[in-house]
Amino acid sequence: MSMRTDTSNDRAPRAASAAPSIGHDNARDFPAQYGIIITVEGMNPDSLERTHNMTTIFLATDSTDSTPIAFSNIGTALDYVRDSHGDLNPEGSVLMLDSASGPVPATNKAVKASNARRLCFSAAGADAASVVAGVQSKLDGALSACLAIGVDPANVAKVADLATELEAAQALVGTAAESATFEILVTPLHKRGYNK
Repeated sequence: MSMRTDTSNDRAPRAASAAPSIGHDNARDFPAQYGIIITVEGMNPDSLERTHNMTTIFLATDSTDSTPIAFSNIGTALDYVRDSHGDLNPEGSVLMLDSASGPVPATNKAVKASNARRLCFSAAGADAASVVAGVQSKLDGALSACLAIGVDPANVAKVADLATELEAAQALVGTAAESATFEILVTPLHKRGYNK
């Protein structure tokens, strides 16, 4: 394509200032003010696709500030909650996880074993938390022993006694009014990808 000035004499006279035209039979004048903005999506609308890949983020908040902080894995989210617990709650208090069976110490194992979409944490006195942790450990040991020898735990009196003892210990766990509580919200997200 070439740019040329039309100075032909065999046509009707044009305006005094001859405008440049594109040297192509099908060309049309296109004023500059009608420029085109092209985006990646505009060039190829099929370049973006919703993939079937999912990812999960973990949004941590506390009762003193509801602004969520996002983490890519549960371990770093739990570390953040532990650090905040140490800063915001009374010294010597223990971080507890609210589970289906009641509050338990927020160990990595307990948090990762929880299938809840919303993990709630509170602070408890060290003595009450220690009693719960001790009874929970004994109960876990008794359940493991039953599995190892192939006995139904429902038929073992010691397991029933430990379960009752755990409930009683959990009932003694209370959150002080001035204590901060924490929450981790497990949020699945779709990943977006590009076709190349």
